Amino acid sequence: MSNNPDVLSTPDVLSTPEVPGGGTRDPAGGADPAGGADPAGGGAPPGARVLYDLVQRRRDVRGEFTGAPIAPDVLDRVLAAAHAAPSVGLSQPWDFVVVTGRRAREEFAAHVRHERAVFDATLDASRSRRFAGIRIEGVLTSSVSLVVTYDAARGGPAVLGRHAIADAGLYSVCLAVENLWLAATAEGLGVGWVSFYREPFVRELLGIPARVRPVAWLCLGPVTHLEDRPDLERHGWAARRPLAEVLHAEHWGARIGAHDGATTG
Repeated sequence: MSNNPDVLSTPDVLSTPEVPGGGTRDPAGGADPAGGADPAGGGAPPGARVLYDLVQRRRDVRGEFTGAPIAPDVLDRVLAAAHAAPSVGLSQPWDFVVVTGRRAREEFAAHVRHERAVFDATLDASRSRRFAGIRIEGVLTSSVSLVVTYDAARGGPAVLGRHAIADAGLYSVCLAVENLWLAATAEGLGVGWVSFYREPFVRELLGIPARVRPVAWLCLGPVTHLEDRPDLERHGWAARRPLAEVLHAEHWGARIGAHDGATTG
């Protein structure tokens, strides 16, 4: 329990969640927002189909957070899943900063608003109007923030597998974020990755050492629902590409049909 009135105590923030409308939460995250579609194409075994479903239902959440608390054991499971991610040289170069204090989140939210304005100033009039309707964060409406960091010195000085690809450690942190995201989705939670910030600001705000990079500010908490389509697609900002457009056979440019295996290059 903290004596600082600005910091919410852990038991208050991370207690048993209430499901909107009563009842119990589906351990797989509730109803399938994709309308029961089978992303595995019907051929996968049941366990694999659960994973494929989570991959398809995962969303970058902004406006659907309820603010309800997260049970401590649920948060522990989600963080344990993140910590189980693969890492170059078994370096596990990540740390997780759990942010529940209102003041820190308000300061970060104000910083995000400033960076939003900076980005908006780079857009033409049409793009700016579309951007105006897009929400980019849920910092104050989510239950908790998790800041995932990267320490390049972890596992050093000779990190096995990183000598030729310096960013391999950073990629490892991103794998931890994906593990966390899928685990949260399985627990019926939403996650939103906020990227409208400057790293020095977050370092100073949270007292992160200069050698450590704040890679992701994640908003986490129970949600009313998960949208069946990404926000940027729903708002007409961008569209997802079909798998066939990004598959190459043997060398760049030789295309593979996503389902029939035929090359088109």
